[in-house]
Amino acid sequence: MQYQGFVKFIGPKETIGEGVEKQTIVLEENTDREYKGSIAVDFFRDKINLLADVNTGDLITVHLNARANESKNQPGRWFNSITCWRIEKSAWEAAGGDDLPF
Repeated sequence: MQYQGFVKFIGPKETIGEGVEKQTIVLEENTDREYKGSIAVDFFRDKINLLADVNTGDLITVHLNARANESKNQPGRWFNSITCWRIEKSAWEAAGGDDLPF
């Protein structure tokens, strides 16, 4: 699955569980709607390196894995997990954004 949006927030690196590193970003959808939707995306372990060249305000496309997981502590309770495995900067960003020749 893919999602394109502007980077609204880049969270700090965290250590969860047994030494697993995690970092979360929030993307705001790339649309002209008045009320834009946002999505939080998690990066784990070596995938955190994908964020090295990403800044707030960048327009990026993320390739996602979305899964529903059952809680180990509360059987019958489910939560969503959205993780990223690839990032593409948009052609607009790669070209320097709004640097117009005139």
